[in-house]
Amino acid sequence: MKECDIVQDLLIGYNDKTLKEGSKEFVDNHLKECENCRKIFEEIKTDDIQEENIEIDYLKKINKKNSKKNKCIILLIIIVSIIVLFNVMVFINYYNTDSGIEIFLGDDISDEDFNKIENKIKEYNYEYRYVSKAEALEKFKERLKSEKSNILDGYKGNNSVFPASFVVTCGWGNGDDLINSLENLEGIKKITSSTKYGPYMVFFAKIKNL
Repeated sequence: MKECDIVQDLLIGYNDKTLKEGSKEFVDNHLKECENCRKIFEEIKTDDIQEENIEIDYLKKINKKNSKKNKCIILLIIIVSIIVLFNVMVFINYYNTDSGIEIFLGDDISDEDFNKIENKIKEYNYEYRYVSKAEALEKFKERLKSEKSNILDGYKGNNSVFPASFVVTCGWGNGDDLINSLENLEGIKKITSSTKYGPYMVFFAKIKNL
């Protein structure tokens, strides 16, 4: 076997630096003298560099793809976290907000009808309070929070345009029994209930009133 044939068989190992010291020295000496083997070695090095570049490009694509995937995962986690946090806030607000019934009384309600309504509320052991016409007026003025509230200054005490009422706190999903029992009683102008409002309706209603 010619010396060139031996060297060319060793060139790949020589390029990869895996030859033993004796073989490496043998190839070194041959390459100094043989132009043909040097050209073959340069081609091997060029092919090796191209393969490395291809591998690097592939790894870059993989990294770019993984980076994009990781960003999507992070964005999804952020979105899910915001949704979870929002729902936690909504339900905390829901259970910390008093729900109940407001029973508006007629202006000409008799003492007898007033007592019947109050006694009926007491039967169901719900917390309640009486809001007079004057108190309802002041409460409305406070809600206006503007100079326009002075247009109501002429209405005072029993002359208030706002009716007196019983405000009953009964909790979410309750109160139907009380409302049904009040339907046939005299002296009631209107009954409103917030017990059927959902968590989101309560939340946005509170935001609107801020």
